[in-house]
Amino acid sequence: MSETVSKQKALENLQKDADNIRYLLKKQRSFLCLTECPAFEEVADTRIYGFTCEVHFAVSCGFLTLANGKKMIRELEDDLDDIRDEAFRGQEGRNE
Repeated sequence: MSETVSKQKALENLQKDADNIRYLLKKQRSFLCLTECPAFEEVADTRIYGFTCEVHFAVSCGFLTLANGKKMIRELEDDLDDIRDEAFRGQEGRNE
């Protein structure tokens, strides 16, 4: 039994995983005090690490160029930074 994975399917799955991580992190923003919550940081770091491993695997299989893989990781990390910034600004507003 031989199964193959198309490049398109691999890229779709990577994008879906990145979108799921973004969704999870944005949802957690509503429930947690992000700037002081080690659990949030642990989840974020673990999810992004796992995604990075997926990207490296896709690069090694030739489904994705290294440059595009780095771009996907950088975009996800930038989104996480934006979520942290929004949470921090929200906390500052409540403390004033």
